Parts: sequence; C-alpha cells; structure tokens
Amino acid sequence: MAEAVDKDIEKEEGQQAAAPGDAGQGASGEATQQDAAAAEAAQPEGAEAAAPADAVARLERELAEEKDRSVRLFADFENFRRRTAKERAETYQRAAEDVYAAILPVVDNFSRAISQAGDDPFAQGVKMVFGQLQDALKKGGVDPIEALGAVFDPAEHEAVAYQPSADAAEGTVIYETRRGYRMGGRVIRPASVIVSSGAPAAPATADAAPAAAEAAPAEGTGN
Repeated sequence: MAEAVDKDIEKEEGQQAAAPGDAGQGASGEATQQDAAAAEAAQPEGAEAAAPADAVARLERELAEEKDRSVRLFADFENFRRRTAKERAETYQRAAEDVYAAILPVVDNFSRAISQAGDDPFAQGVKMVFGQLQDALKKGGVDPIEALGAVFDPAEHEAVAYQPSADAAEGTVIYETRRGYRMGGRVIRPASVIVSSGAPAAPATADAAPAAAEAAPAEGTGN
C-alpha cells in the first residue's frame, strides 16, 4: 500500500512539473495568434486603401474614354446634319432653277408681244400680267442679267455673232438677242449676245484712188 501511495505522489509531482510547460506553450500560442491577428488587421488596411484608389483611377479613365467617344459622336452628328442640310438646300435650288428656267421662254414671248402691242385696253392688260410675272420671278430670286454694254463674260453671255462697231470697244456686248437670268448668284440661262469685234476697217484713202487710176491706163497701153 505504501508503494501505491508513493506512485500517486510521483504522479502528482509529474503533473505539477508538466503544468508550467503547458502554461508556457499556451501563452506562446496566444501570442502567435495575437500577432497573426495584428498582421491580418494591418494588411487589409493597406489593401483597402489601395483598392479605392485603383477603382477611382479606372473610373476616371473610363469616364474620359466615354467623354471622348461622346464628343466624337456629337461632331459626326453635326457634320451629318450640316451635310444633309446643304444637300437638301442644293436639291431645292436645282429644282427651283429647273422650274424657273422652264418659265423663261414664256417671259420671252410676253416681252416680244408687248414690244409690238399698242395702247388699247387689251394690250394694257397683257402688260399688267407681264408685270405680275416679272414680280413673281423677282420674289423667287430670279434677276435678269444686264448684258448690253458690258464686257463679254463667257460665264454669263453666249456670243451668237461678232460684228465691227465704231462705238464699242472690242469684246463689248453691243446687242442682246435673248435676255439671260441668274438665280441666287447662279446663272440659270446665259444671255445670247452679239459682241463687238472692234472698229471697222478704214476705207481706202483719197491718194490711193488716183494711183490706181493711173496704173490702169498704163496696163492698157502695154497690151
């Protein structure tokens, strides 16, 4: 029995001797866990601080790209709008020019009729209608080309003949056979004109005539 008591005492002493080691290991384990927790707590702070900065930089870059894309898209749309507006205006201008050009022969016939008309009531009525037609052309932007006395311009005039003129310099329009018209600064029908070719050739001088008369008898005598 004494041996059993001794064994119990030794066992208790062994447990007491092992207890400080276990306490040290426990304390060391707690310190390691605390260090790891502190490291984990410190590491996310840097990562969390860097993550928002990267996100902001990425968003700013995407915003700049979208802004540049929007500016380009708006510029393309403005160019398209201006181009279509210009094409629409040109189409309208060409259509209006064709319509007015088709009316001009009627205007020519009215003008010829009025030049031969008298002063009777019917002729006065025709002149009134012709005046209304001219007003309509003017409101539409159609203006006559004043060719008579102007220097010949192939962009506005169509020469049908050239003839000498003592009163007009060479290249000057001396007669208009058909009136020309422009619309909005563009010629829709050139004026048909006769252009001066310069002064007529000088006639033979008085001294040349006697010389020719003297030469004629001499030739006859020789025969």
